[in-house]
Amino acid sequence: MVEEYSLSDASVRILSLPGGVRTAYHLTPWEYNLPREWMSVLRRTIETLAHRPPPDLGVSYDNLREYVQRVSPSLLTDISEATHAQLGASAAETARNVKRLSGIVARYTVGLGIFELLLSDDRVEDIYVDAPSHQNPIHVTVNGVAGLNTVFKCSTNITASEAEIEGLTSRLRQYSKKPFSEAFPTMETDIQGFDARATVIGPPLSPMGTAVALRRHSRMPWTLPKLAYNGTMSALAAGLISFLIDGRSTILICGPRGAGKSAMLSAALFEFPLSQRILTIEDTMELPIRQMQRLGYKVQSMMVEQGIGEDREEKTDEALRVSLRLGESAIVLGEVRGKEAQTLYQSMRTGKAGSSVLGTIHGDSARSVYERVVHDIGIPKEAFAATDIVITMALNRPRGSQRQVRRLVEVVEYAKDRGPGEFNVLLQYDFAKGRLSTLSKARSETILRIAESWNMTYQEAIENIQVRASMREALVDAARMKGTEYLDPEWVSRSNEFFWQQMDSGNRNYCEIAKVLRDRLLGREEPDGTL
Repeated sequence: MVEEYSLSDASVRILSLPGGVRTAYHLTPWEYNLPREWMSVLRRTIETLAHRPPPDLGVSYDNLREYVQRVSPSLLTDISEATHAQLGASAAETARNVKRLSGIVARYTVGLGIFELLLSDDRVEDIYVDAPSHQNPIHVTVNGVAGLNTVFKCSTNITASEAEIEGLTSRLRQYSKKPFSEAFPTMETDIQGFDARATVIGPPLSPMGTAVALRRHSRMPWTLPKLAYNGTMSALAAGLISFLIDGRSTILICGPRGAGKSAMLSAALFEFPLSQRILTIEDTMELPIRQMQRLGYKVQSMMVEQGIGEDREEKTDEALRVSLRLGESAIVLGEVRGKEAQTLYQSMRTGKAGSSVLGTIHGDSARSVYERVVHDIGIPKEAFAATDIVITMALNRPRGSQRQVRRLVEVVEYAKDRGPGEFNVLLQYDFAKGRLSTLSKARSETILRIAESWNMTYQEAIENIQVRASMREALVDAARMKGTEYLDPEWVSRSNEFFWQQMDSGNRNYCEIAKVLRDRLLGREEPDGTL
């Protein structure tokens, strides 16, 4: 047993299988332990509902779910009374059980069935069903098990029948209004209500049947202190990234799939000042737009969704061109892929791209990003100079073990004065020592540019970075001592506002600022939302 915990309607055990190499995810849904007569009531209720469709079959997912949960209680009660099945020892207990059973009815009629339970687990990041589904157990990727920053690829005790996969595909097709057939053997769609993205392939592309991949987005937004807390990066790296974003830098975040590029991008957004207008362009909703708006950030989201016969790159490029006409803003691209990069770099060179640009791109190093952008996408070498910083995320296997660890391994700047394709290292992961290095002593072009624009010396800029690091370290310490809410966006935003207030008041005593913040964070008995 590695860890055991409960979900709202299931229990989970993470198990290390014999040999210590493979890991299993064992799910036990609440309904699987119900008495036989309760299961009979559930089955008959679901069968009855199949013949009682809602008046409007074209209603949304939320309305369908509401209809089922409204109709189910009376059906469950009538069927249990007709079959003499006791659903509780008292009227109150019966009412509670009927309500819970109604949720199960909804899950297996208009919902996603067993997949809803997997998607409700915050540790689950990916869910895979390989074809033929009835012969292959579902596999999942989980993170944060036993408090570790480790990614486990687990087999499960769940096998989905072909009928279940057909039902899942049918509901995804119904809710997304997208085609899926032999003529259109692929379907990609966001899953309403579950913060997840589905990719489905079928025959003839998948000759052995329908296969499904579900990618769950993080429900709690990532922040730089949260990434420092779980060991993905150091407090110094967090302070440096905060400084670079505040200094309106152009930053590309690279790494392989699953390395944490989107998490880093999401965390970086909370380092913008509240006064900064932000435009985001995504093809799947992963960035924490709603949470940012609730905190007072000025964020406009643009969603690029590919329709039948439409080119995704064309649509992204069009959205980017529109964003350039929406006024001075920071531009955030969920992923830099192709044609839109040409528009982006052309705009950055001519000063039309706003105050700063952030985006993710596939690549395992700054050099590979340069090669892809210049040679594959076709951006001129001179235009790439508009890139200030490349942050590299990685999935490492410590000493060749099967477990994978997410890490920030490099922060570099494009060395414009050294010629095409050259980079200066600001921070780098030292695998021998198992930690990120200290800030490079070599003079940084980007830090110098920001320092000059802020009317400060280079040394003052370094001190500014260090105090930001101390502030994030204080939040991490507060989280360890008093609760992880100190890692949430609200506290990051409050800390930044406190820092900027001190700057506006003329206080340049960085040590004092960091000490006051630490005392206030660690000295309070209960957080009251102020600093």
